[in-house]
Amino acid sequence: MVVKLLRPIRKSNIMVKDIGDETLIYSLEQEKVHVLNPTARLIWKLCDGQHSLADMEEVLRSRFVIATDHDVIDDVKQTLRIFATQGLLQQIASQ
Repeated sequence: MVVKLLRPIRKSNIMVKDIGDETLIYSLEQEKVHVLNPTARLIWKLCDGQHSLADMEEVLRSRFVIATDHDVIDDVKQTLRIFATQGLLQQIASQ
């Protein structure tokens, strides 16, 4: 599945609960629970339609220790693909 992920927007019918270093998100539509690690949680929070992939990379690099040669954009895309295939994102906003 190829998904164009420019400015992703999370669906509104998702319940979110932070538990320690992890976040549980529950999709009311699919009746599924997803567990997010701190990195995925931050990407999830940035799925507001306002943040581009480059914005997400910048935020991740500012919050986590990441090697300068590491392809953060690819990691973000992979996480967003998972969110999309799990039905957690609305239509993708492009700009």
